[in-house]
Amino acid sequence: MKGYKNLLVTFFLSEFARAMYFITVTWLLYQLTYDGLYTGLLVGLGFLPGLLLNVFFGVIVDRFDRKKLAVSANLICTITMLILLFFVAINSVMPLVIIGVHMILQASGSLFRPAIQAYIAECFERDNLPKVFSQSSSVAIVGGLLGASVGGLIISFISIIGSMLIVAGSFALGSISLVFVRKQINREPIVTKRNSIIKDIADGFIYIKNNKFLLGLLIIMFNGQLVFHTSLGFLSVYTVDYLLQSATVYGLLDATISIGGALAGLLGTWWLNRNKNKTAIYSLLVVLIGLFLVGVAPILAMSFLGVFLIGLGTTWIRVLLQSIQQMATDSDYHGRMASYRMIGNQGAVVISAPILGWIASSHGANYVFLTLMVPISLCIIFAFHQSKQEKLITITKKVA
Repeated sequence: MKGYKNLLVTFFLSEFARAMYFITVTWLLYQLTYDGLYTGLLVGLGFLPGLLLNVFFGVIVDRFDRKKLAVSANLICTITMLILLFFVAINSVMPLVIIGVHMILQASGSLFRPAIQAYIAECFERDNLPKVFSQSSSVAIVGGLLGASVGGLIISFISIIGSMLIVAGSFALGSISLVFVRKQINREPIVTKRNSIIKDIADGFIYIKNNKFLLGLLIIMFNGQLVFHTSLGFLSVYTVDYLLQSATVYGLLDATISIGGALAGLLGTWWLNRNKNKTAIYSLLVVLIGLFLVGVAPILAMSFLGVFLIGLGTTWIRVLLQSIQQMATDSDYHGRMASYRMIGNQGAVVISAPILGWIASSHGANYVFLTLMVPISLCIIFAFHQSKQEKLITITKKVA
């Protein structure tokens, strides 16, 4: 594939921008409100538009040029950041403005992710997808690591405006880099134009309904995403209220999640080969230990170790199970399955984030992490039963 390096650059810059953006916007919102409830609303409402639009995004991705869709989504993120920057520059930013901008940016991300994932799936043979997804995810996670680290430091030593300028520029450069990707087509994308959009949506739901194996993977993945996004969203409240630390420590904690994620990406193939059909079980156990360490005591060393394990385990869940899902999905359903996966991911956050925000406001931010131990424990039981399914055993053996 020509321009594969450009594709990796796009992943790097996009995740760099998203990580720095999230660091910036959650810190800005908390400095305006000093209320964890607003953070819960930001995280929850931010995913609401994507949740509603994902059904249509999946069909759109399966019908139209996936590369153009990904470029357009990143350009929308660039424009959105410039709008937020304008409000901050004129000192007129309000919590509702931040939440509104966040909703637009998250909706754009809901189009970007299935588009770029489906684009990759049409460019490579299925047997190579775990390696390709692992490499691209590793690059993206490294971008997130640097974005989180730089974001916290820039807020501390320069300004929020400086951070936003870098975010907007990174989104723009990511779009430009993707424009120059030229693929050598191994498998033509399936473009469905014979049916109506409603018919394609219904067909996608019938496909997932009749495929209990894929449905099980989606359940585990959306719990992994729930922990990941909630941890990122509430770290600002946790750092200030529970650890009594500054923006610099906040940025370092966020970077530590990304360090765990980067290591997980680099060791992803080894972890899958070692654990095979039990990959989900052991990854969820890593997350469970991380949540316990973060929530049990305001000890800085334990917090850093805990968020590191959260980044490690959730990335294995997101990357490796996504690769298994792509391998088990028929090629003409890649876009819809990616979108349905995001419906589960975002739906869990939309429902739980306001509740967790109330918990953080009423009882303390550490209780957010302790509460998340409940769904992860249930997922471990579910993953144990799924590990015995013949389809999972076959796919993981083939990858190994």
